[in-house]
Amino acid sequence: MGEFGVYEMKFLRLKANFVGLKRSIEYIQDFLNVQGEKIWREELSNIVDNAVEREATRLVNKKYTSNIDDDNTYRPEFDPVDTEDQTFMGRLLRHILATLDRGFYLDHMSTWYSNDGKQVFGLRYINFLHEHLGTIFL
Repeated sequence: MGEFGVYEMKFLRLKANFVGLKRSIEYIQDFLNVQGEKIWREELSNIVDNAVEREATRLVNKKYTSNIDDDNTYRPEFDPVDTEDQTFMGRLLRHILATLDRGFYLDHMSTWYSNDGKQVFGLRYINFLHEHLGTIFL
């Protein structure tokens, strides 16, 4: 398990939770006659958009306008792990950037490697994120 291994385990647990929640919504939508999966995608997208907006605002010190400024929209609050993190997306980005800073990029492989030759980031990890968390997180 490499540099990304700790996050792989966390993403696998998150995927398991998402699968369970999504399955529950699918069961309930049949009884309530609502489009539960559509609501799931929209709300998850709103949460990620809000997190990205907060991180962008912090990084460039400029307020961005978005489609999630409605007072009726649920905006979860996240407890930062340290002072640099505003949201889970910031934590993920900070980890990826720190990993990339400790290695070097090989263009013909489209991958970052550590100084000891281990793959630390590349298309495998992007595919992993897409497979386990979906397009919204990319």
